[in-house]
Amino acid sequence: MTVNLPRLRLSLLATALAATPALAQSPPDESLHVQRSILSLGSALGAFAAEHGVALSFDPALTRGRQAPSIATGLDVDAGFDALLHGSGLRAVRRADGSYTLQRAQVSAGARRTSTLHVPGQDAGSTFGGSLQLDRSYVAAQAAGNGDITRLLRIHPAVQFDNADQGSFSPGEIRPAEISINGAKFYQNAFIVDGMNFNNDIDPGADPEVYRLFSVPGGSQALALDSSLLEDITVHDSNVSAAYGGFNGGVVEASTRRPSRTFSGRLSTQSSRSSWTRYHLDSTVADSYQKASGANDGQPEFKKTTTRADLEGYLTDRIGVLASFTRKRSTIPTYNLQSHLVDDAHPEKQIQRRSIDNLFVKAVWEASDTLDIEASFTRAPEESHYFRSNVPGAGIDIIGGGRQAMLKATWSPQWGTLTQQVGWSSTEQSRHPQSADYMSWHWAEGKDWGASGSSLEGEFGDIDQAQKTLQYRADLILAPRRWLGMEHRFATGVQYQHQDVDYERLDDTYIYVSPARTTSCTNKAGITDTQTCWMGLTRTGRANTSNWPGQFFTSRTYYTRGRLDFQIDSWSAYAEDSIRAGRLSLRPGLRIDHDSYMQHTTVAPRLAMSLDLDTAGDTQLIAGANRYYGRNAATWRLRDGLDRLQYRNQRRPTLDSEWTAGTQTANGLHFDRLRIAYDDELMLGVKQQWKGWEFLGKVVNRKGRDQVVRSSSRVQDERADDPSLATHYETWSNDGRSETQIISLTVRPLHRLQFGGTSTTGLLALDWTDSRSSAPDYEDDFSTAYYENPIIRYDGSYIRYRDRPADNFNRPWTARLATTTHIPAARLTWGNTLRYRAGYRAIRDTGLKDVHDGQSVAVWERRRFAPSLIWDMRIGWEQPLSTMGTVFANVDVFNVLDRRAVNGVSSSVSRAPYYEMGRSFWLEVGYRFCR
Repeated sequence: MTVNLPRLRLSLLATALAATPALAQSPPDESLHVQRSILSLGSALGAFAAEHGVALSFDPALTRGRQAPSIATGLDVDAGFDALLHGSGLRAVRRADGSYTLQRAQVSAGARRTSTLHVPGQDAGSTFGGSLQLDRSYVAAQAAGNGDITRLLRIHPAVQFDNADQGSFSPGEIRPAEISINGAKFYQNAFIVDGMNFNNDIDPGADPEVYRLFSVPGGSQALALDSSLLEDITVHDSNVSAAYGGFNGGVVEASTRRPSRTFSGRLSTQSSRSSWTRYHLDSTVADSYQKASGANDGQPEFKKTTTRADLEGYLTDRIGVLASFTRKRSTIPTYNLQSHLVDDAHPEKQIQRRSIDNLFVKAVWEASDTLDIEASFTRAPEESHYFRSNVPGAGIDIIGGGRQAMLKATWSPQWGTLTQQVGWSSTEQSRHPQSADYMSWHWAEGKDWGASGSSLEGEFGDIDQAQKTLQYRADLILAPRRWLGMEHRFATGVQYQHQDVDYERLDDTYIYVSPARTTSCTNKAGITDTQTCWMGLTRTGRANTSNWPGQFFTSRTYYTRGRLDFQIDSWSAYAEDSIRAGRLSLRPGLRIDHDSYMQHTTVAPRLAMSLDLDTAGDTQLIAGANRYYGRNAATWRLRDGLDRLQYRNQRRPTLDSEWTAGTQTANGLHFDRLRIAYDDELMLGVKQQWKGWEFLGKVVNRKGRDQVVRSSSRVQDERADDPSLATHYETWSNDGRSETQIISLTVRPLHRLQFGGTSTTGLLALDWTDSRSSAPDYEDDFSTAYYENPIIRYDGSYIRYRDRPADNFNRPWTARLATTTHIPAARLTWGNTLRYRAGYRAIRDTGLKDVHDGQSVAVWERRRFAPSLIWDMRIGWEQPLSTMGTVFANVDVFNVLDRRAVNGVSSSVSRAPYYEMGRSFWLEVGYRFCR
């Protein structure tokens, strides 16, 4: 049916005007009940929208033949629409311009009914207590900051953030925050958007603050998607359906929004800067911080800007298109020289830069009442420009992100829902430096930037790393059926993935050392060496007293260009049955995975249950026993063979000599197939509804086994049959273990809280976490102590080394509160997130020794810092401009109370504490229109 939107609006307005006198004649407390009970659904929706001053447009075919139910008086816009549409299979969706439209409330793998800040209404998530969904209203109302997906999850009781998150040493960064779910490693979560995985599996554990000779900084998400693209985001943290795999922690599932029914758009700009930020610094580092240099010494100056532009609408009755572009930029000026040299030289600054772009295009085709087709394309490149302090020619660009395309078809006949989708992505984790060679000169005239008798110059060459992924998945959910006196809802699916991963060094790279004296840089052939020779008064020796006229390099290490690559084919299948038998609900499931990388087939049983303890269903007992198999990083295999690209000890005694061939380095890291890391979960919970509130208390116990850590051939007592291997080499092993127990309580109102013309919804989450996860990350340097696992003295007790508490992603207890308040009279939305967290714990080896059972043991200590209360807030305001659209503004305030919260300690002798940022501001202004 072709919809004439102007005519539809007129008809709705006429209906509203006709209904107004009749409503006015009825008693105030009964008018809505009486009048709406005899209106059609379409007319009632129009009247309700007119009364509340909001625009509503939709296809009349959606409501044709439907009657409106009676609803209570005094409901706000969202609650009123929910009440009118209850049981209709429709939902009211708020567009970016503040107007509303109707959509079918499909329940499938990629679509679920939403309402503000809630545990999902989808049967599986609601019944078995394992999911928390945040919808678009929550996303829009909360302080966004950098606008990354994971930062929205501060309210979740099973989510812990990196200690360094929001630190005063990195306020200019814009990369997504890293999170741990249920104590698992931060790179062991599954990130899914519209059903397709977007994890970085190249080298997600590579330190984002460090760039080394062979590795490139990385992160867990391959694409840094902006939160403005989202319709909702769901975290599956326990009793996770067998439809999901590839995680030890949890699943972060995002759904992008569909295009608006009307032609509309938005343009906005958002900014934050150092002058709007309070820095909390210990007095021992405050002076040097103001002279910060390079990539890791601090960011006393920064400016961040985000620009967003959207355009959307329906081209025909059934085809809609959404196009969105987001550009994030951060500039960070820091000194060229190290802080202690700034006062002794001309202070110069370089600009570090960070950038993330999101180009997103989505098209939907409502081919019929039962067939819905979506296609989307995302281009999300990232680039970070760093430099090393005191090292000219050391500029380096770290490249990440990439592209992703997806096509999905959802068929919903009466007997069930079949969803099929195919996706392709190409992402990278690469570096492009200013120089391919690295040199260590003696201090000299013209080479006078050195700090201790040496002047360093250059970088380590280009490295490209990429993963190309082709994904296919099909999910079938059958409509409920009665069988053997029970109701069954059967679901099954298959997934296939092909990945190409590669590592390539693009340049021949040389590291030059051991300069020698020379009186000329011109050889006997009359050729002047301007690269590895320098004429200038050169100071050598410890006291810099020996002077040379010039210097040239006599030794170098040579890294040849080369490429390593391999392919991974993986498939999975799952089946589960949601069974209802009286008051008992069961969901047995099984997931099978296999890949050509590790060549293991894993079988993961899943079982969730729920028992209604009363006939009304207000009290539920929830339990579950599940196994989850984790992810594999490509770098474990790609590192095997990198040393073969290295030739050491190339020498020349004089400037006229040829460089010797040198010796090829033995391979120092060997990969052998590993077992797949897994977590076994036991879960027990109680859900209670009481007087309009819902309480969910649960205990989740996770035992992690076969986690991948770096090891040594000596510890493993092995020798691979490979003559190119070094005598003592490193390898990967499955010796990592962990155990985490989380006790949590969430409380939420079942209806919006009405007070003084305002409406509020929210969620309170309390948790206590005990995480014994002291295994190093796979990227960490090899730790002999972890394998020997000796007895240590920790806080006065004697325990094994591996039983130390985790020192990151592990605050023992937190209390979190998120609220969203709408104030229609003032056109304001007020969002708040408060987190009260246990104090930071610094766990370290003191270097002291004690005697236990006649043996010398190391003494470890825990240094405790005070708990912290952090309050983040957003105030949103909008003002319609008649028919010209709407202007809006959002002010984000982080750490409103400007509290000092410790998030780390210095490794120096002073052990000075590091703090999170103090109060900081973001300001966004924009314009929306709707035609």
